[in-house]
Amino acid sequence: MPEYSQEQLWKLFETLPQELKDALLSEDTANTIREISQRHGIKEEELPRFAALVGDILMGLLPPEEFPKTLERESKIDEEKAEKISREVNRFILFPVKDSLAEFYKEIRFAPGGRLIRTEAREEKRVEEAKEETKKEERPPQADIYREPIE
Repeated sequence: MPEYSQEQLWKLFETLPQELKDALLSEDTANTIREISQRHGIKEEELPRFAALVGDILMGLLPPEEFPKTLERESKIDEEKAEKISREVNRFILFPVKDSLAEFYKEIRFAPGGRLIRTEAREEKRVEEAKEETKKEERPPQADIYREPIE
């Protein structure tokens, strides 16, 4: 997964619907992440990365269907446990904000029990726009050669 600068992440955050901003900053979301990690034996040192992956989903950077594989790869969790964790994240964190998440994904469908069926990414355009804005702002200011000096 590509790394984003703090500035790019803030620009993405500012474009989020209020419901997703609230979910990202919510104490309830943090508690749910901690409870899921405790239930499934995620080590304390792996908790920040787990929380970051959930945040990436809420920001539209990580499609929810890629979450189990990414979690398995980055946290060295077996496939079965990653699927169980993913189902709980989908059920307790993503499902309540699925209407807002639909803005970033063309289609997002959940099966009973919180299992994600399918999503199609729509976030690429939004990420590219944020990168372009950052590039535009990085240009150093230059003296205006067309401006006449004040006497």
